[in-house]
Amino acid sequence: MPHCPTIASVFDLNPCKYGSMEEYAIFLSRALKERGWKSLLVFSRSPIAPVARDLEAGGAETAVFSRGSTSAIYSQLFRLLRRYRPEVIHVHFFEYFSLLPFVALLARPKLLVFTDHYRQPQPISSTTRMACFLWDRVLFRRSKTRIVAISDHIKRTLVDCYGMAPERIRVIYNGVNLKRFMPVEGPALDTWRTELGLPLSGPVVVCASNLRPEKGVSNLLIAAQTVLVRKPNALFVILGNGPMAPRLRQQARDLRIDRSVWFTGLRSDVHRFMAAADVVVVPSIWQEPAGLVVVEGMASARPVVATRVGGIPEYLRDGAAGILVEPRAPEELARGILRLLDAPGEAAAMGRAGRKRVEEKFSLDRWIQDTLELYDEGLSSTR
Repeated sequence: MPHCPTIASVFDLNPCKYGSMEEYAIFLSRALKERGWKSLLVFSRSPIAPVARDLEAGGAETAVFSRGSTSAIYSQLFRLLRRYRPEVIHVHFFEYFSLLPFVALLARPKLLVFTDHYRQPQPISSTTRMACFLWDRVLFRRSKTRIVAISDHIKRTLVDCYGMAPERIRVIYNGVNLKRFMPVEGPALDTWRTELGLPLSGPVVVCASNLRPEKGVSNLLIAAQTVLVRKPNALFVILGNGPMAPRLRQQARDLRIDRSVWFTGLRSDVHRFMAAADVVVVPSIWQEPAGLVVVEGMASARPVVATRVGGIPEYLRDGAAGILVEPRAPEELARGILRLLDAPGEAAAMGRAGRKRVEEKFSLDRWIQDTLELYDEGLSSTR
């Protein structure tokens, strides 16, 4: 009987919603099951019931490690990995310039992969740069550890700022489920808007974001004030939660636009809001590594107005599927939104172009296939 490899995916992720990363874990488990491989999903917190149910149906075994000190986390992960002895360990949202690679390698996997979802360009000391260089050239090279970057922006950052060898880094773009994020038109769209409590007439602008300072939602509210002068019946829907939520609600009141801004909190039906939107806005002011929300809006065939930061321009082509503007420039955000609301034909064409681009490059199926190819190559090189 042929040996069935075990793939352990380790996420420092709280699956408190049914989002694109959770779907990635579910669909990857299904793909591994179809191959006859075993899938172990390790989370930092227990997944919500729908995610846990779909993971189990997909043939995955799940385990949870509790948050605590770094040494406690390492100890728990070591015990889990030693118990299952996976051939492949794939780690997400953890810092790999740390002792974690040593902990993972003690389980003797044939392939160790780290996906970098968040790396930011920043000045680092010569001592830190040298330490990262040695980590890369000695530990990662000798252990054949692979690094996945979710954008060329992250790869350039790792090479230019951290001195990593470019051949060790594979760019694998994020993707979304095209059967969940999809265009909705006609009577079905009216039904969704009614069910969501959205107006059947009047522009709807959607922003889905963690409400943190670096996401730039404060700038969107300033832009909304300008847009509402021209489009007083527009509704701005802010999906998500975070530490900035109370301050942003107060800002909307101070700007006297609170009646036109709806803060929904966390929602599990983001895809329905995307499909019901006239425009999707991503106002980030930090070097956004990729921006899944950009892809979700494009997959929903909605034009996207986003800031020209980080990896976003790799996903969103300016003038084709949407409009790129400078960060921290509310007036540019407002102009981009108004341009699309004033030209529904152009907006629809951008939406169609965005959907086509996601189908070609950023689907969840493509994301899974690229991941499996990485595993195949890594395992083949160790035989």
